Amino acid sequence: MSRYEKDSSASAVVLCDFGESSINYNQTSGFALNFERTTRIKILKKDGLEWADFQIQLYNDGASSEKISGLKAITYNLENGKIVETKAKSDGFFKEKFTDNVDLMKVALPNVKTGSVVEITYKINSDFLINFWDWEFQETIPVVWSEYRASIPEFFSYDKYMQGYIPLDIADEKVAPNAISITSKERGEGGGQRSSQTTFYTDKIDFSEKKFRWVAKDVPAFKAEPFITTYKDYISKINFELAYIKYPNQPMQTVLGSWEEINKKYNESETFGKVIAGNGFLKKTVETITAGMTSNEQKIGAIFNYVRQNVSWDETSRRSIDGSLKKVLDERKGTSAEINFLVASMLEKADIVVYPVLISTRDHGFVRETVPVTSQFNYMICVTEVNGKQVLLDATDKLLPIGIIPERCLNGNGLLISKQGYRWIKLVTPLKSKSYVSADLTIESNAVLKGKVSLDRAGYSAQRSRKNYLAKAENDYVKDFIGSHAWEISKSEFKNAKEIDQSFKETHDIIINDHATTAGDVIYLNPFITMQEIENPFKSEKREYPVDFGSPMERMYLSKIVIPTGYALDELPKTQVFVLPENAARYVFNAVLYGDVINITSHLQINKSLFVQDEYPHLREFYTRVVAKQAEQIVLKKK
Repeated sequence: MSRYEKDSSASAVVLCDFGESSINYNQTSGFALNFERTTRIKILKKDGLEWADFQIQLYNDGASSEKISGLKAITYNLENGKIVETKAKSDGFFKEKFTDNVDLMKVALPNVKTGSVVEITYKINSDFLINFWDWEFQETIPVVWSEYRASIPEFFSYDKYMQGYIPLDIADEKVAPNAISITSKERGEGGGQRSSQTTFYTDKIDFSEKKFRWVAKDVPAFKAEPFITTYKDYISKINFELAYIKYPNQPMQTVLGSWEEINKKYNESETFGKVIAGNGFLKKTVETITAGMTSNEQKIGAIFNYVRQNVSWDETSRRSIDGSLKKVLDERKGTSAEINFLVASMLEKADIVVYPVLISTRDHGFVRETVPVTSQFNYMICVTEVNGKQVLLDATDKLLPIGIIPERCLNGNGLLISKQGYRWIKLVTPLKSKSYVSADLTIESNAVLKGKVSLDRAGYSAQRSRKNYLAKAENDYVKDFIGSHAWEISKSEFKNAKEIDQSFKETHDIIINDHATTAGDVIYLNPFITMQEIENPFKSEKREYPVDFGSPMERMYLSKIVIPTGYALDELPKTQVFVLPENAARYVFNAVLYGDVINITSHLQINKSLFVQDEYPHLREFYTRVVAKQAEQIVLKKK
């Protein structure tokens, strides 16, 4: 196979992926989870070589960890008509810490090239019954055969739920008898000269066991489309959550608890709830920072800015602290939780009410509020109030003002933890992402444009531009702005690069040689020298999952174009307005001639962040019309 007929664009294809999970009894350790997996992948293109690198997650609780065994990794190549095997050696396996409770076993297969087939087989033994293995039937490459089997004794009740949009070809369930033998011993007392004797007893316990088999065949690759959180939210997958355990003649052990129980646990945790009230050494620092301030708004701003300016984020997402806050301040660096707990604890020292909030970042996936498990969260922010209004706080980004959390955090709802009880709060931003362009241009008879272009950005648009500008030399930033265009910029000016409470502004004196074209006595000119929607980002006719912009956005383009002497306007795009129901999105285009000056106004607004599947056709058509309108030309003709 040199190409996959059902998807010729595929860089690799999963030939088979077989997994089996079971819960087995051991006389020494009791019930334990066992997982076995074999995966075989065909590499079709150079881009598919990355599929020869595997990562296996191993859970630990600090005291014990899951154990991997039988790890084999083989590369198969066809050489001179014969299949040649190359087995991975021990130096191709290495383990590294991923999170506090997860290690990664990384496997790099040898001698992999286009045309290779790679295969990996392994077993995992786990004492963590809560971590019954989920199974993904879909990947970002096609899957020919994906099969998962599970055997679950009647003592264990797992809630199962499917996600995704790929139907299963096989979904079998049956109940089979099983039994375990438990051996016990009794030591008898000897009499007279007889030595004591040990008697062994074996008890057999019969039970039923549910056996599941799920198969998906010819599964298409998941094609990531624009504006989603993470593909893991939408691929076809079966998930397991342990609800309860019920052994014979014993009371039920509830495992899948409630949000109330989770709230209580986190409130009482030394690495979460108790962090805020602790750390008394911060009191003096807070008094110094807030000296002379009378309002809570002033104090919140001062404390937030102090942490943001003095402590850098180490790019690690955490929901609880790893070490001491004193160490974080001393080293001026910390995880997301350490930085935000530092903010919260300092606010508490200023007698300001503040609460920690558990969230899941966009790349971690959305939170299912019907499933009360903490593994859904990977990040922590905090929330307070200013003048009766809720203010979300995250001090990890030095380029965002107070009250604006990073875009990675805009993901549904967060779980507020408090002594009074939990509640869900919306993770939203009070500001739109705004971009404004103003172009004052003169077009010469040779179709060269000259003039000034000004850009004004606010919200997340300003944050992205600031980050790009401050990360490189100014000349390099300007080169990136020019890109592949034949533009000449003689002068550039930037304002508010570090004043994050204000919009970021830039102005360029520009000569544009490649925008307008001539044909005889006619000049053709597109009104947009920048900020043009060149193509519709929504290419699929049907979409199975929501469109998530993260936050509302606004893009405005204003242009004045002076017609050259000796030319007259022949064609001008017509004014049009497109509006989606309930003003979810709106586009206004206006073109007017005043004397020898053409005035263009283009205003695109996306007024909500989330569009569900039923709204997709309208949103797609909206963008189709915007793209078509912005592609229309101005036509000038020599008099």
